Amino acid sequence: MPAVCLTHAFGLDALMGILLVDFLRYLLPAATLAGVLVLLPADWVASRRVSTREPAAGQPRREFLFSMSTVLIFSVVGALMVAGVQAGVLRMYQDVADHGWPYLIASLAALIVLHDAWFYWTHRLLHQRRVFRWAHRTHHQSVAPTPWAAYSFAPAEAVVQAVFLPLVLTVLPLHPSVIGIFLVHMIVRNVLGHAGVDLMPRAWLAGWWGRWLTTTLHHDMHHADGRFNRGLYFTWWDRLGGTEHPEYRQRLDEWLRRAGM
Repeated sequence: MPAVCLTHAFGLDALMGILLVDFLRYLLPAATLAGVLVLLPADWVASRRVSTREPAAGQPRREFLFSMSTVLIFSVVGALMVAGVQAGVLRMYQDVADHGWPYLIASLAALIVLHDAWFYWTHRLLHQRRVFRWAHRTHHQSVAPTPWAAYSFAPAEAVVQAVFLPLVLTVLPLHPSVIGIFLVHMIVRNVLGHAGVDLMPRAWLAGWWGRWLTTTLHHDMHHADGRFNRGLYFTWWDRLGGTEHPEYRQRLDEWLRRAGM
């Protein structure tokens, strides 16, 4: 998803600024989580591991390189979005008082829910056989993903994900702070989903979080079998769409029992 950088002078400098922000927004969460997994005690990490496979040799490097092309595409779309805001085509406002705090909070919640729906249904499209080979196969080369896989997309998939925010801005006025929080939330959840190790508190996973929000196990099972678990943040679309893995709930319960819950 493109970063937002409002500037009065739109040009190469603005594009480079957006590129830097998008690069850091990917690099910092991915590198932080990868580093944490190395520094934590091996026994503890093993107790929290949900993936039954190991990443292939050279996989993190490949994931990083593909992620760089995604960062570039997100940045170009972000620059076009800035131009759209300046032209008055896209609806962004600067003063919270224009719509009030209740609207600001509601717009953030709406943005996350809308993005989850966008991701689920475009994800289903990307898994259609004729589309998968050239648009989504790159991401699924990571059968056992690492945090670096969060942006490991083919260019076509990167475009599909990048256009979500500009499309929303054609109809829904958003404050820059809402967009910033949304973008941070998106990449953090994405990085965690590809870690192969679930760092969430076990009590959360045994309760509301485990029932309604996607877990690392949820997405790891998707990488193992792309027919199932296609949601991004929430589990409800998979349930409604009949794409929740039939063994997901059982495997989550088994993992919690092994973890002492």
